[in-house]
Amino acid sequence: MRHILLHPQLRSALSKSAQRDLRSQIWIRFKSQIPRPSKRHEPTASEPTPKELNQTPTRSPASTNAAKRNLRKGPPERILVYYGGTGRAMFLGIVRVTTILLFGAACLIVAPSCYTDDNAWYITPLVIVGGAMPMLFVAYTSAPYVNFVHLALPSFARRSREAAVHYAKNLPPTATLYLNTMRFNTIPRTIPVRLGDVMPDKHAVRPVKFQNTNPAKRPWWMGKHPTQFFTTDRSQPGRQSTAFYPEAWPDIYRRIQSNSLGKR
Repeated sequence: MRHILLHPQLRSALSKSAQRDLRSQIWIRFKSQIPRPSKRHEPTASEPTPKELNQTPTRSPASTNAAKRNLRKGPPERILVYYGGTGRAMFLGIVRVTTILLFGAACLIVAPSCYTDDNAWYITPLVIVGGAMPMLFVAYTSAPYVNFVHLALPSFARRSREAAVHYAKNLPPTATLYLNTMRFNTIPRTIPVRLGDVMPDKHAVRPVKFQNTNPAKRPWWMGKHPTQFFTTDRSQPGRQSTAFYPEAWPDIYRRIQSNSLGKR
């Protein structure tokens, strides 16, 4: 029958119904001879499929949050050891702004009104100089005030709060302090100093407790860093946080006051 279907002349001699019967019989035989896949390699219900093996286990959000809460964080790279207080900083800022406004009023309002034929020529310059005197005096006398003092911690001192306090109470001369003061225009600035370079000092006009004997060099157009500073022997209380260590400042302050040029 296969030869009949393959030979075109023999296939055309048969009727259409006979040709359909022959095709169906041959297809049934051909389908029965196709090898079926063995069930030996089929995955069972108990064995995981390769797709399931490649999938990574997912964690629930609750377990992830619990792991984050259990992770204990140490102190930051810089800790706050001295806080001058909000009241004093606000008072100095208000006084500076007031003196600046007085100087502006003297230059823009009072001085032009004095420039008349009835007054001598030197009255106007005297008004300008008189308006500038309070501003310069306040800026000079309040420059040493320190608002914040931060201490840089090495990696071994950041393991816990106890390790940070122990390091702060036994500082090496190479320890770095960051003193935060106020500029002439009330903008804060940070000055890095080494503990071994800070020596006790006094001044006759303005309050000074210590000075930096080795200030960092800066370009001439940026001006010099201030070298004289004033702080109290104890930090003002503030909001408790993992970065605030007021108990460490008394030891640092005593260390600064005990420094001398011979111990550098």
